[in-house]
Amino acid sequence: MRSLALLLLLLCSAAVPAADAVRVLIDVSGSMKQTDPQDLRVPALKLLLELLPPETRAGVWLFADQPEPLLSPASVDDAWKRKAAAASAKIHSRGRYTDIEAALRAATADWDKAPEAGSRHLILLTDGMVDVEGGAAADQASRERLLGRLLPALQDRQVHLYTIALSDQADHALLKQLAVATDGWNETTRSAEQLQRVFLRIFKKVVPRDAVPLEGNRFKVDTSVREYTLLVFHQPDSPETELVKPSGEHWTAAQHPDNVRWHRESGYDLVTVTNPMPGEWQLVAKADPDNQVMIVTDLKLKVAPLPNYVLAGDSLTLVAELTEHGKRITEANFLRLVDFQFRRDTTAEPVPLFPGEETGTYTQTVTDLEPGTYTLQVTASSRTFERRREQSVEVITNPVRLETTLPHRPGEDAVLRLIPDLTVIDLHGFHATAVLENGDSRPFQSIGEGQWESRIPVGEAPVTVNLQVEATDSQGHSLPVAFTPLTLEVQPEEAPAEETATAEEEAVDEESLEEELLEEETESGHWWAAAAIAGGANLTLALAGFLLWRWLQRRARRQHEALLQRLGGT
Repeated sequence: MRSLALLLLLLCSAAVPAADAVRVLIDVSGSMKQTDPQDLRVPALKLLLELLPPETRAGVWLFADQPEPLLSPASVDDAWKRKAAAASAKIHSRGRYTDIEAALRAATADWDKAPEAGSRHLILLTDGMVDVEGGAAADQASRERLLGRLLPALQDRQVHLYTIALSDQADHALLKQLAVATDGWNETTRSAEQLQRVFLRIFKKVVPRDAVPLEGNRFKVDTSVREYTLLVFHQPDSPETELVKPSGEHWTAAQHPDNVRWHRESGYDLVTVTNPMPGEWQLVAKADPDNQVMIVTDLKLKVAPLPNYVLAGDSLTLVAELTEHGKRITEANFLRLVDFQFRRDTTAEPVPLFPGEETGTYTQTVTDLEPGTYTLQVTASSRTFERRREQSVEVITNPVRLETTLPHRPGEDAVLRLIPDLTVIDLHGFHATAVLENGDSRPFQSIGEGQWESRIPVGEAPVTVNLQVEATDSQGHSLPVAFTPLTLEVQPEEAPAEETATAEEEAVDEESLEEELLEEETESGHWWAAAAIAGGANLTLALAGFLLWRWLQRRARRQHEALLQRLGGT
C-alpha cells in the first residue's frame, strides 16, 4: 500500500500534466419541473464551470429524449466561461424521457481509447430511472446495456463517472454502481437548493486545488500566493458580503479594484483576487463550513490520491509532500519547522504525519474506519505559510460477502462466491451476474446453504470483472449493493519455504551480555572520576546542542521567508 501511494505521489509531482477533460450531463426531463421548479441547476452549473482552471477542456450536454450539446468540448478560458454562463440559461424541463444510456454514449463518443495523458471526468445529474421509448422491456434492455456493455467501455477508456441523484425516484443502485466501478463518486440530494454544494464537492474531486484554512472568517495569504478564489455561500436575504484587506480596506461586489473579479449569484459569491496583499484577510459574512479559499501558488502541498471507495476494515495510507515549482522540497532545515497533520473529518483532533521512506515525504496510516463518508484533511503549516488539501472517501459495507479463489495455471477457472446476509436480504429477490470486460456475462448459480457461485476462465492475461447484484429486503425494497471491479489473474502455487534457523540459534544470551558489561564498567578503579568528567562533558554538549538547535530554528525561518519571497516574485 505504501509503495503504491509513493508511486502515485511521484506521478503527481511529474512535469506539467496534460489537460484534464471534464464533461457534464444535465437531465432536462419533464420530472424536473417538480424536482427543480426554480431551475437551481443553472446557478449550480455556473459555479462548477466558473471554478474550472484554465488548463481544463470542458463540455456540457443536456439530455432527456436524446442528448443535445450545450457547450462543445473546448479549452477553458475567460471567454469560454462567459459563453458557458450565458448557455446555462438554456436549461429546461421539457423532455419526455430519461435516456441515460444515450447521454453517456454521446458525451464519450470521441473517447475511443484510454488517454495518453491527463484524466477524464464525466458528471451526470439526473432525478429519474432509465426511461426510454418502448416501455418497461426497453428500459430494462437499456439498463442491461449500460452495465454489461457501456460500463466496461468506460473503464477501458479510464473515465471516472460522478453521479448525482436529485430525488428518491432516481435509480440509486445503478448510479452508485456506475460511480464505484469507475472510481468516481456518487451524491444523493433530495433538495435542489443543495445542488451548488453538491457540485462543489464533485469539483473538489475532479480538480483538487491548493487551499488555505478559513477559520473564524479569517485567512492568511503569504507572499508566494499569486491569486486566490474565495467562495462564500449565502442565503437570498443575507447582507452583502464584504472582504477586508490586511490594510483595513473594505471591498464589496459593487466596490472593488480592477485586480478583483466578483461574481455574485443566487446562493453564493465567488471572488477572485490576483496579486493579493500578504497578511491576514477577513470575510464579513455568515460563517459556513463550505466556504473556502483556493489559491494559485508555486509552493504546493501534494497528497497522493486515495481511492474514492474502500471496504470497511481496509486501511488508507496518506503520503504528503511540499513542492516548489513542481519539485519536492527536501531541505531538512526548512522542513523542520513545518508541521504535517491530518484530520479524519473536520471536527476530529489532528494527528501528526511522520517522515516517510522518501526524503521530504510524510505519511500516516488511517485505520478503524467504520462505514460512512470521511473528509480527510491534510495540513502543512509553519509560522510563515499554511497549506491544506482535502479528500473525501466513502467506506462501504455490503450486505453481500465476496470470496474469490484464483487459479494456479492459465486456462483454469477463478471461482467467485457470493454469500448474502440472510438477516437483511430476501433470497427471492436476489440475482447476480459477473460481467467480463468484453461484455460477456456469467450468472451466479445457487450452490445451496445461502451461497451463489460463478466460474470465470482466466488465461495468461488478467481479466477485469464487474459484479452486478440485485437484492431486496423482506419488504421488497431495493438494496444498494456495489463492488469495485475485480482483477482476476493466475496465482502460481507457492514453493515450500526453506527451513530457517531455530529460535535457540538466534537467541541472545542476555545474562552473559549483562555480566560482560558489568565487568567493563568496574574494570577501572577510577570510574567515579570518569563519571564526573563524562557528566561535565555531557553538560557542555547539551548547552552546545541547544545553541545549535536555536541557530537552526532561526536559519529555517529565514529559509521559509526567503522561499516565499522568491516564489512571490515569480
